[in-house]
Amino acid sequence: MGHIRQIYEEFLLEFDLDFEDDLRSVGESYASGAFWVVEDALGIVATGAVAPGGAARVVKRMYVAPRGRRSGLARGLLRHCMAWGDFAWTELWSDVRFRSAHRLYMSEGFVPGPTRVLADPDRSVERYFRLAAPRRSP
Repeated sequence: MGHIRQIYEEFLLEFDLDFEDDLRSVGESYASGAFWVVEDALGIVATGAVAPGGAARVVKRMYVAPRGRRSGLARGLLRHCMAWGDFAWTELWSDVRFRSAHRLYMSEGFVPGPTRVLADPDRSVERYFRLAAPRRSP
């Protein structure tokens, strides 16, 4: 949880565990999906998760610490998420401030869609991304 909190702080977002309630019990929250943690010598450097969402594979909690960025780690983790399960499409929502992540998603074939405003303390704006074709291997 500290890793994700640090990313929030970097982007001047308030980390509110009441709103981020899936992080209270990751094992329980992602029991029908998967949650990955990537570590290096300094600790957690990245996280990524997937959950079924009807016909969709929903990518969640993709966060990479600054020391892991621009190394291919995020792309590899995203591809790992995209290969999980057998779904008609892959989708995700991402805060509009995460522009470099959006470039990554689009380079992997995701198409940006509408935005939404969350009821979190920051009233964050997120953009929807969808990859129509299933991805089965990294």
